[in-house]
Amino acid sequence: MQPLEPRRDSRMFFQSSKSSRTTDEVLRSSGAIPSGPVFRASAITGVQTSPEVGQTFFRDILISLLLFLLLSEWLSPLAWMADMSIETGPILVVFALCIAIDCFKVPYAWGWTAKGVLILLFVGFMFNRETFVTGAWGIDLLRIMAQDAAHLMQGHFDLISGELRTLLFLLGWSLLISVIQALMLQRQHSLWFVAATLIYLVVLQLVFGADTVQGIMRTIGYGLLLMSLLNLSRIEQTYGFASTRPGSAFRWMAVSLVVVGALAGTAWFSVRQAEPEPLMKPVSWAYVSDRLFELYNEEKYPGGAAAKSGYGQNDTSLGGPLQVDTTPAFAAKTSELTYWRGESKNFYNGKGWTQTNQGLEAYASPVQTGANRLVTQEVLWSGKEQNKQLFMGGNLAGVDSLLTESGKPLTPSLLLASPFSGKVVLPDISDPLSYYKITVQPVKEDPSLLNSDTGSYPAEIARDYLQLPEAFPRSVRSIAEQVTANRATPYAKAVAIEQYLSHTYTYSLEKPTPPSRSEDFVSHFLFVDKAGYCDHFSTSMVVMLRSVGVPARWVKGFAPGTLQSSSSGDGADSLQEVLVRNQDAHSWVEVYFPSMGWVPFEPTPGFSGLSSDHPRETLTTAAMEQSAMTASLMNIPMPGNFTANPGEWLLAAKNTVLDYAKSNRNLLMVLIGSILLLALVFLLLRRKGFLVSAALLPFYKNGLNNPHPLIPFMDRLWMQLFRKYGAKPKDQTVRDYVSALKLKHSGQQQALLRFALIYESIRYDSAISASYSKREILAIWKAIQKTH
Repeated sequence: MQPLEPRRDSRMFFQSSKSSRTTDEVLRSSGAIPSGPVFRASAITGVQTSPEVGQTFFRDILISLLLFLLLSEWLSPLAWMADMSIETGPILVVFALCIAIDCFKVPYAWGWTAKGVLILLFVGFMFNRETFVTGAWGIDLLRIMAQDAAHLMQGHFDLISGELRTLLFLLGWSLLISVIQALMLQRQHSLWFVAATLIYLVVLQLVFGADTVQGIMRTIGYGLLLMSLLNLSRIEQTYGFASTRPGSAFRWMAVSLVVVGALAGTAWFSVRQAEPEPLMKPVSWAYVSDRLFELYNEEKYPGGAAAKSGYGQNDTSLGGPLQVDTTPAFAAKTSELTYWRGESKNFYNGKGWTQTNQGLEAYASPVQTGANRLVTQEVLWSGKEQNKQLFMGGNLAGVDSLLTESGKPLTPSLLLASPFSGKVVLPDISDPLSYYKITVQPVKEDPSLLNSDTGSYPAEIARDYLQLPEAFPRSVRSIAEQVTANRATPYAKAVAIEQYLSHTYTYSLEKPTPPSRSEDFVSHFLFVDKAGYCDHFSTSMVVMLRSVGVPARWVKGFAPGTLQSSSSGDGADSLQEVLVRNQDAHSWVEVYFPSMGWVPFEPTPGFSGLSSDHPRETLTTAAMEQSAMTASLMNIPMPGNFTANPGEWLLAAKNTVLDYAKSNRNLLMVLIGSILLLALVFLLLRRKGFLVSAALLPFYKNGLNNPHPLIPFMDRLWMQLFRKYGAKPKDQTVRDYVSALKLKHSGQQQALLRFALIYESIRYDSAISASYSKREILAIWKAIQKTH
């Protein structure tokens, strides 16, 4: 192959038309440019036949119409967002006229003059409708513009008039519309604007709550039509076909309208069927902020101070280690050591407890029934405690005295009591209590009666005290069923679960860990930590009882406290002095029996102060051997092991991944950021052609004795062309590759041919290649880019 003189040819590219013709003749004589036309005449601007001119004009009108419809979707939500009446009709008229001016290819100067006049007329019409016909608004507009210019120079942007704001708004939109329309008609680019419109409408729907579903469906239809119209010529160039039959473009447009219409009709029918249920709901930012706070903020316990023991009001999230607080809560005198009951809660959310019914009623002294003994209790609150709640060792039978911090006596009629939780408090407006004396009636069990109690439960008891979360773990239910398998009565089941928990699990304030966000609190205690304090044992017993059909509720208050002294006497006259500290805050269980009502149970190891005379051990110890029960429970499926239930397996896997991500989130954020940065650098280098592999450049075999330093640079430029137009076959030269490309502009193909000739000269003609510089190559490359 005899190389041409590429240096002379490259200079001819920037010289006169005569020199350019000489170059073209040389290129044709060398076979670089085919003698016949590569494209149809219609592919070159200004050489179209009359039928194709009509088709192109009709196509431009359709594209402009679709652009106008897309713009209307941008304006339609403005009235809703501004919360006022906005007339979008006149604005759309201005937009339509601007689009028509560009569609009919009005000369640049005349076109923008017409657009400016339209915008001024619109501003005059909108702000001076009464005097618009007379034309007096023009003088007023000039005066207002002068004032606005002074405001702008002084930096008083808040004083700018609505006329100038509207004028700038319309000018900005007219410029944007002109650019968008040029990209659609000349560069055949529309997908980005359709995508921007969809994103705009979706954001309005999800973030601001606007109803844009129908607008989204319309935008998708407009986008499909636009792409079908704009991609016709691309399809012809890519696959090398061109219909010579007249009216082919009209048929293509008609088929596109039918297909898109069918799709739009189906989507519209689906939307109508979904009403009145919304297809997209606004994002709950409170929910998002809560999830982000849980994910990115430090955990409450690891690496920080543990919570302190004590009586609190919020029990919705239990778990984690506890620090012992030895601060005194109150001192008391009682004729019998009892637990100090505060209140009960009935709703378990998978993490903790709440009380669904907070209703309080005026306290009324109950009528004494039964032969149960009465217990007298006196409570003196610590000076540091501010309390309005009564803690008691049984059902409140009477109130003897109530005193405030100032020693002011209060009448018992001020007390409010909850029939659901048993909580007794003073109103919020009253002073805190300092001392009170009450009479209570502790619950006295009758094991033989309870063990034979198999009556049905009232509907309200079953509704409130058999509740479990929807995502309740099957493994917890399974272990409860295993423990109570041989227990026929509710009382026997309660005792079995009570003893199983107290004998199988370890009491600890330091070992418990908080469960993950999606992990059940009881499941985490039973199968993960296997150690905990009263909240873990009491909650587990209530949940296990409910899972086998026994109503139960969670109760909190204080343990009996530390005995200080005991006075001599008989019955109610014998009072024991106790000191109750914050470390004595405690929780336990109450189980419902139709014959007796609510009966307390204590599953926590080391606590046995509920009743001094109930014979539970004699009832169940002989029937339940600890070793045998432990052996039977070994077959219970535990979370974390393989299970046949795919839902549980996926939940366990998700929890594991979330826990790992939470504990190593800083490292993961750095890793993800590094990966994204490396990917961005890789794509940038690849786009610029720096990452070029020899296998991806099937030009010619390397191995030249004196390779030219510009070869790697030109190889990168070739890679950019290959990404745009497709890879070059191995058996094809670069000149043949360029000649076979289906390009719209003949000047672009000629520039590419010159670029190919220079490349061949640099690789194979050392005498000529030494005279080329990178600057000349870049000049030719820029010329190629300008013709795109």
